[in-house]
Amino acid sequence: MRTKTLLLSAVALAAGLLSSQAQSNVYSANIVGYVSITNTANIFALWALPLDSGSNNLTGLFPTAPNGSQVQVWNGSGFQGATKNLTGNWSTNLVLTPGQGFFVKFPTTGTNTFVGNVAVPVGGSVTNSLGAGLFALVGSPIPYTDNLTGTNLNLKLANGSQIQIWDGSGYQGSTKNLTGNWSTNLVITPGEGFFLKSATATNWVQTLNVQ
Repeated sequence: MRTKTLLLSAVALAAGLLSSQAQSNVYSANIVGYVSITNTANIFALWALPLDSGSNNLTGLFPTAPNGSQVQVWNGSGFQGATKNLTGNWSTNLVLTPGQGFFVKFPTTGTNTFVGNVAVPVGGSVTNSLGAGLFALVGSPIPYTDNLTGTNLNLKLANGSQIQIWDGSGYQGSTKNLTGNWSTNLVITPGEGFFLKSATATNWVQTLNVQ
């Protein structure tokens, strides 16, 4: 999976934002821009919604998706699926939220571009509540590129917590051990989804920092 991010604001973004550029003539408390992600034909990819478009259903998010495209969302114990049928409509017009992970498969190789606002205003925070010992399918609701120990991703989870990322054919995992270190310090990119299991019930809080 390749991602390209362009975020626009009246201030320069923190270095943790991937490929970010400050732009003039945009004056807003919210940062807006796009995240582009490429896919391989007929291979499930694990993505997460990186921006709020204001119309976050499948019709709005994937307007040019070919017929036969599929999306799978996780409900905590199983998947709910949607397929774009031969009439060009989704069997279920699922609504996604920023930071929600999902599997997607397109019948052709291409690039999908998400356009919209970062989920929080400059200086704001976003909270993802995690249950104890339950896998959640998530992503960063702020399009940071960061590793598991980074302050932007801010994954301050209890020892024994786990993360699983998908490479197109299988999972690569990492566990936070008894010394408080991740077994593999994986890097998460904008628009990348992953399974996350916290050893304790906790709130995962991220803040949109700028300099």
